[in-house]
Amino acid sequence: MRYLSACGLAMAAVLSLAACGGGGNSGSQPTLGLDDIRELTGLSAPAETAAAQEARQQDIVSRADSMILSTMHVEQVFPDETRAFPRLSECSGGECEVLDPVTGETITTSVDEVEITPGDADAIGSAHGITLLSESAHDMGVDMTSLGAWMEHGWFGLNGARGAGGEAEFHTLYAMALGELTDRPLNGSATWLGIMVGTPIAGDDRGDRLVGTAALNYDTAAGGLDAAFSGIANIDRGTAHSTETVLFSDLEVGPDGTFSRGQSGARIQGGFHGPGHAEAAGVFEQSGIVGAFGAKRQ
Repeated sequence: MRYLSACGLAMAAVLSLAACGGGGNSGSQPTLGLDDIRELTGLSAPAETAAAQEARQQDIVSRADSMILSTMHVEQVFPDETRAFPRLSECSGGECEVLDPVTGETITTSVDEVEITPGDADAIGSAHGITLLSESAHDMGVDMTSLGAWMEHGWFGLNGARGAGGEAEFHTLYAMALGELTDRPLNGSATWLGIMVGTPIAGDDRGDRLVGTAALNYDTAAGGLDAAFSGIANIDRGTAHSTETVLFSDLEVGPDGTFSRGQSGARIQGGFHGPGHAEAAGVFEQSGIVGAFGAKRQ
């Protein structure tokens, strides 16, 4: 399987630390069986294979003109202490700036720099025409993981990377979405349903994989776009997450089909992809969760 490389972005985020790293259990082999995960999350058996998604990865990346990154949560883990290095991101079109709030250093990355790296993948389950994959790869001494899905016009996922440099380990967690924008305004009303993935960024369950339902509803007369992420479950612990629902209301959708609100820790940003706003994808940060979502028009 080919894998969306997190290493280049993670390396950029921790360039001053001279290494990149990865996070928690994201994308690791499930501690629950697949049947247990499906029962917990409501996913059905996979509607397609990992190989089917692999076949369209490169085409989606080559067509993508939008990329969105969440805050990148980096930890430098020494034997006697752990240091946190959040990296803020601002994204527009196919380009993101990753900012170190302490040093003021900014690193720019673009969708043109996204690489596909050989790896392994397992199809976990499907909902609303989207099949969730757990992917992993190893490159240049870095273990990379991803939990997300390749749709027809875009991709969304939770990425982690783990590596070592000197006497410390480095762990990185972030959410990401990319795709080919519809580049048209929305009108009337419509609904998109799909999957959200995420992870807690602090606490004992930091890095655990979260899965839930994504629902987007648009109504011009009612004021805009509502996004709801519900039924959020921890598939590494087999329990409902302490925050089971995250909501964003009355989001303004721009003439190019993109939407955004808020800043690091309380933020959503996404866009509509494909002909007729067929898909939506983006990232969000709220209630201590960093996540990504993808959905298809109903």
